[in-house]
Amino acid sequence: MPQPDWNQRWSRVARAFVPLVVAACLIAVMPPASRLAFDPAMKSYPHQPAAEPIISLIATYAEQYALDPALLQAIIKVESNFNSEAVSSKGAIGLMQLMPLTAAAFHVLDPFDPKDNIRAGAALLRGLLDRFGGDLSLALAAYHVGEARVRQAVGVPALPATQLYVDRVLGYYERFRTSSEQAALRSVVRRRSTQRMMDQPLSGE
Repeated sequence: MPQPDWNQRWSRVARAFVPLVVAACLIAVMPPASRLAFDPAMKSYPHQPAAEPIISLIATYAEQYALDPALLQAIIKVESNFNSEAVSSKGAIGLMQLMPLTAAAFHVLDPFDPKDNIRAGAALLRGLLDRFGGDLSLALAAYHVGEARVRQAVGVPALPATQLYVDRVLGYYERFRTSSEQAALRSVVRRRSTQRMMDQPLSGE
């Protein structure tokens, strides 16, 4: 009679419960509360640097979740100023400032890891955009104060911090999108110029 594969069973149990244990530990050491936009009391903790460049990770998960990379870039700019080690006084963690319970819900065992942090933040934003019919302002407000608060307010809540958050993200979004479009245009111009030079016959031919 074959013996049960305990390693395989334990692996399944661990996958189910470890995220909850991590969330409980994080909540125990950090005060749970609604996070604020770009908390001036944000602190940094030593952590291993990202193996992949942040811009590369942004591009990867923007494509995976059908988002504009410039939008993810704008959120990260406002949330953490591209500091993967950031921890706000409210308990939000990493580049996209995930709260511990949010990190656990998206199976993030290490919220400081840029790869997992951006993946979870992109997935969260994609879900909010879908639930709010693609309305970017509402999705951003929900990312900031929670979906329930936005639905109760039937729009962007009349909270100065939330309104400032939405305005700042949209402002950076426009800036990064314009910069990206200009870079793409310059790249096309360079390629065409190079191609024309290659197509020109050499003198004396």
